[in-house]
Amino acid sequence: MEKKVSVWQATLNSGLILGLALVIYTLLLYFLDQTFNKTLGYVSILIIIIGLVLGIKSFRDDARGGVMSYGQGVGAGTIIGLYAGIIGAIFTFLLYEVIDPDLMGKLLTFTEEKIAESGRVSEEMIDQVMEQQKKFMVPWILSIGSIINYVFFGVIVSLIACIFLKKEGNPFQQEATEPEEKAE
Repeated sequence: MEKKVSVWQATLNSGLILGLALVIYTLLLYFLDQTFNKTLGYVSILIIIIGLVLGIKSFRDDARGGVMSYGQGVGAGTIIGLYAGIIGAIFTFLLYEVIDPDLMGKLLTFTEEKIAESGRVSEEMIDQVMEQQKKFMVPWILSIGSIINYVFFGVIVSLIACIFLKKEGNPFQQEATEPEEKAE
């Protein structure tokens, strides 16, 4: 039997847990001076995938009584991603604005070095690109981008995961209970 629970309320804990797990991992990278390590950055993607799958499964089993359509699962995963994105956005803003304001300069330097290493761009073009980067690499824009990225990941992972996590109810059981509900 399906339970009627708000998807916003039912996914809140999963979203908060995912967001906090990513904050803790980011802090770990920060304290180990590995903030810009691309390989270790892939671990955060793995954390997102695991967090979303477990969150959708929890939504299905706990909030929906073990029954969930594909669309309900995708919606739940998207909302989990939104909640995690809000946590991530707040943390990103605090990290670049309060915890380490110099980190933005380090990020710009790192970006410039990576562009220069490619060897395909002239010094003049690097300067132009960096001027554009400076306009967009501010804490509040990075925070908004964080929300967008987490929601995007939430949708993509959910679209794939819900193929395997959806569980339709027994249609005969629903038909048998409907006339009784109408009689009352």
